[in-house]
Amino acid sequence: MYFELLGTLRVQRDGERVDLGGLRQQRLLVMLLLSVNKVVGADRLLEAMWDGEPPVTARRQLHNAVAALRRSFGAAKHLVVKDGPGYRITADPQDVDAHRFTALVGSASAAAAAGRATAAVEHLEAALALWNGPALSGLNSPVFEIVAARFEENRLTATERLIGLRLDAGEASSLVPQLGELVSRHPLREETRKLLMLALHRCGRTADALNAYEQGRRMLRDELGVDPGASIRELYERILRDDPPKRRPAEPAAGRSFLPYDTAHFTGRAEELRFLAGSRPAGTALSILAVDGMAGSGKTTLAVRLAHQLAHRYPEGHLYIDLHGHTADQAPLEPDAALERLLLDFGLPPSRIPRDARQRAARWRAEVAERRVLVVLDNALDARQVRPLLPGTGKAQVIITSRRRLAGLDGVTSRSLDVFPSSDAAALFTRIAGPERTAARPDAVAEIVALCGNLPLAITIAACRFHNRPAWSLEDLAFRLRDRGQRLSELSLEDRSVVSRFEVSYERLTAAQRRLFRALGAFAGEEFDATDAALLVNQPGPAVERVLEELFDAHVLRQRTAGRYHFHALVREHARAKGEEHEALLSTFGRALPSVGELECSLG
Repeated sequence: MYFELLGTLRVQRDGERVDLGGLRQQRLLVMLLLSVNKVVGADRLLEAMWDGEPPVTARRQLHNAVAALRRSFGAAKHLVVKDGPGYRITADPQDVDAHRFTALVGSASAAAAAGRATAAVEHLEAALALWNGPALSGLNSPVFEIVAARFEENRLTATERLIGLRLDAGEASSLVPQLGELVSRHPLREETRKLLMLALHRCGRTADALNAYEQGRRMLRDELGVDPGASIRELYERILRDDPPKRRPAEPAAGRSFLPYDTAHFTGRAEELRFLAGSRPAGTALSILAVDGMAGSGKTTLAVRLAHQLAHRYPEGHLYIDLHGHTADQAPLEPDAALERLLLDFGLPPSRIPRDARQRAARWRAEVAERRVLVVLDNALDARQVRPLLPGTGKAQVIITSRRRLAGLDGVTSRSLDVFPSSDAAALFTRIAGPERTAARPDAVAEIVALCGNLPLAITIAACRFHNRPAWSLEDLAFRLRDRGQRLSELSLEDRSVVSRFEVSYERLTAAQRRLFRALGAFAGEEFDATDAALLVNQPGPAVERVLEELFDAHVLRQRTAGRYHFHALVREHARAKGEEHEALLSTFGRALPSVGELECSLG
């Protein structure tokens, strides 16, 4: 969904406008969007919805308004959630035009500070193109008038920065009409008047520049009884001396780069990097590299390291997008939404992005045609999500990560990541935890990483916890991890946990896949084949074998030999826990339905 606040409130879902209902639902939504992904207290919501004078029944009406808002969202109703003392809307800030505006202005400031004026201009133009009129139009509330005034101030400031950069680039006469209009609407705003004076002087209209100053000086004296500020007075005097500020030299052309940072704790994967970096098809074929593997195996970390190593070959841009194929509490990004994000990051103004999905894909291919760009498509769900995002020419480089094997994608050079070998696992733990506390006990380190299943994410979390707990010994950490029933809960730190990654993988499975996954968690042996699995779920062998292969393609199961499957140790613990959780639900609610089978179908 896409939310527009910079103009009349508008919400779009799949290209169609959403009917939000009455004014109170609209005010409620705006309050949630202004603090997207954060809890907004009920008292603040009530104040905004009733202009500071809520009725006695306001809290009940708030609940009704939330319910109505959720209904209007349809399939996306889960975005609005009750959270503690208030409510929260879960959305990507880039899907809210006001937050996207702020991000683009911040990117422009960073680019300008780095001497990349062209990139700063592109960011500001994209930011200002998001506006469709006065912010929060039609809400008719003092609360929102204050917010709208702040938005308008930010808009004016961004406009002044953009005009200043264009002046520095050599424009002048083309900017005078826009500046004249801005000064007439905001006659006491000195920064805008300064830009008008400078533009007039640079296009040979020095008398008009001096007259613009004089008009502002008289207005300040007559209306406010004050003199112009020191900055505009200095510019006036420099124009009198014909010594205005010099233009900044133009910076060399450079591509945009949106790559995430490359972690200093990167460990191992030397052979995988050599293989992927050396894989380039001959001729005009597009180079597509795919990294797949189980949750927590380090796919994104490897892809980002690889992207940074290859970046110098692609000077015209480095793009990165998280497709949210396996992200907790977030639906996978639809291809048309991903295309919009890529086109915006590539510098295309929103007004030039087609609404039709096929036209949008064609525009993306046209924009990057014959361009040496690097595109990282992280966290892909499947081949269907990725296909429309692929450039059409061989000068680009695409790197994809996914928890699934992308067998349905043609022309891909893929590499499946396994867990670390023991030596790399120990090296990663030592690098994060610190050698001063680990060097004397290599045996304890070896036991800890083995209890983590040599899984990079699990090792990272365990090492970070140990590093931040100086009172712990290695034995303390190992003791905590030896308890199989508590191991997964120990591998959690702030917003990262092994079990949450596993849970997302589980949620993306079909009902049949989840049913078999849970059943296999209770299997006594380490390895099993289709016959073993068929007995567990009382299903025909060929049908069960297909599901086993699907779980293998999703990196939920592993193989040492053809036809034989096994779990990673931590995944087995998760499967066992899901099975126990499911059995508890059956025992609690099973009698309320006509049959247990019906309940199993409803629960997956």
